[in-house]
Amino acid sequence: MSTPLHSIVELLDSELNIRGIKDASVALNGLQVENDGQVSNVALAVDGSQASIDAAIAMGADLLILHHGIYWAGLQPMTGWWKKKILSCLNGNLAIYAAHLPLDLHPTLGNNAGIAAGLGLRDIEPEVDYHGTLIGLSGIYEGSVAELQAAYGQLCSSPVTGIIHDGAARAGRIALCSGGAGDCIYQIASKGYSCYLTGEENHWVRNAAQDIGINIMFAGHYATETFGVKSLGALLKDKLELPYHFIDHPTGM
Repeated sequence: MSTPLHSIVELLDSELNIRGIKDASVALNGLQVENDGQVSNVALAVDGSQASIDAAIAMGADLLILHHGIYWAGLQPMTGWWKKKILSCLNGNLAIYAAHLPLDLHPTLGNNAGIAAGLGLRDIEPEVDYHGTLIGLSGIYEGSVAELQAAYGQLCSSPVTGIIHDGAARAGRIALCSGGAGDCIYQIASKGYSCYLTGEENHWVRNAAQDIGINIMFAGHYATETFGVKSLGALLKDKLELPYHFIDHPTGM
């Protein structure tokens, strides 16, 4: 059983508001590579690396859905590693679809929504302005800061690093933003939050957290951004009865 590629693209474009959300030009959200027009097996990955593409083709996928698409390096001559990547997709009949910020901020399918739900936050609200777009969330965590740190690590299957000032204190209303949003720490602190959860660790952000007195927790850029693509796989299975497989290829960051 197969589904027309254009039907999948229309569904995802509409659900994620692909054309309505401003993003970096290199994100190139939406369909990035076309196949022969049919999809019967979907692969999901965080990053559009050669390893993810090879794994998708090896498992017989004809559509690979990514959070970070294949154009992050910008305009490149069709030589060497870039030629190999494009030819792998074309020769393997593999379509590529990417959703960056539209997937980060989606209220139910997004990376941040997945983290908030997994932590059991209540009274969830949009928060964290990232270059003019609200992509993060805030919500109330009923346990202590130490319990929040443990729950965050368990949810992301990743060690949590950062700065904890008082683990026994009640966490209360916290802010979170997946990926590389550590540089939003001043914004978060100015709004009165005592805890900020994000992904990729940053040297100067640790210093800022120490100076300001805010608890900051890093669970890894990769680990905090697996939630969204997995949600898209479940959506396609539910709506179009398409099988899917998540390709786990951590970057170590």
